[in-house]
Amino acid sequence: MRTMTNRGSRLGRVAAAVTLAATSLLTLPLSAAADGAADVPDIQWPPAGTTPPNYPPEEMDKHATALQQRMEAVFPTAVPHAVDPVTPKPQQLSDTQFLHGTTVFRDQIGRTGVTMQYNAPGVVQKSPKESCENPGGTPVTFCEGRLLEDGSVLVHRRLESDGYVVATADHYMLDGSVTMVSSYNYDPIIDDQQDPTKRPEVAVPFEQLDVLAANPELALH
Repeated sequence: MRTMTNRGSRLGRVAAAVTLAATSLLTLPLSAAADGAADVPDIQWPPAGTTPPNYPPEEMDKHATALQQRMEAVFPTAVPHAVDPVTPKPQQLSDTQFLHGTTVFRDQIGRTGVTMQYNAPGVVQKSPKESCENPGGTPVTFCEGRLLEDGSVLVHRRLESDGYVVATADHYMLDGSVTMVSSYNYDPIIDDQQDPTKRPEVAVPFEQLDVLAANPELALH
């Protein structure tokens, strides 16, 4: 990434590419179900009594600002090999009740990013076990999950197509909210500085994604 003299300009350029990054997975072809679905806890989902919110734009903007600040604070510790991480404010796509965020950074290979989808309670209707299937989307080649101490569920998924790999840690919380954190073996930020290098493996392993996904402050409640 070229050095910019104005940090606001840098954030603006990255933020402009976030919406494209949010849809990048949707463009990969084919579909499949992971054999590991049997290893995912089969819980009632959404949890009983889940009431989806209807946050107005100004409230979503407040949530976005708070999540940006929390991500900026925790990311360097969770992903210590990341160099110069930049986290723009998460974006609300249309009038959906979720926010999509990206933290862009460099490492020894080049530029890449971690994407976050913060889903409000009731937005995600598929159960953790059902998340192992992705009909019409990118093949899920690996899927497993476990119950955490508080009764929530953490799911690991690996999606692959044509050599492109995405690793995702999804945290299904007791209030029905879901935080999804994804890492890539490529640069998911679609802009004029996109790094064309395809990596042998995703840039951030599951154990580091888990730190972000399971963080109670990185959620849209």
